[in-house]
Amino acid sequence: MANIIIQILYSPQAETVWQQSISIEEGSSIEQVLEMSHLYQQFPEIDKETIGISIFGQKVTKTYHLKKGDRIEVCRQLSFDPKESRKRRAAHRQAGILKKKHLKPDRARRVEYDEYQS
Repeated sequence: MANIIIQILYSPQAETVWQQSISIEEGSSIEQVLEMSHLYQQFPEIDKETIGISIFGQKVTKTYHLKKGDRIEVCRQLSFDPKESRKRRAAHRQAGILKKKHLKPDRARRVEYDEYQS
């Protein structure tokens, strides 16, 4: 098999991006490439077991075999739980403490307006 160049991207914080290009044998797995890149040594906060990995934004597993032109994107852990955020917004909406810009427009008024225009 031929050697190919793969790009690896990781953003440890919102404003910084770490990237590295590495020459590998075509068909190598993502797990092998990440070990070769020394990503885990440079960023010990990354959990090898729960790490999120994608190729150009499409989620893949660590056993994915790389092809020419692939770009590995290593995803950060979420800083919040989306389910908890939705529950908190629902509680705020129910209590009436959300600002108008956060609320969806009332669709009933729109229907009435559309019927009036006809």
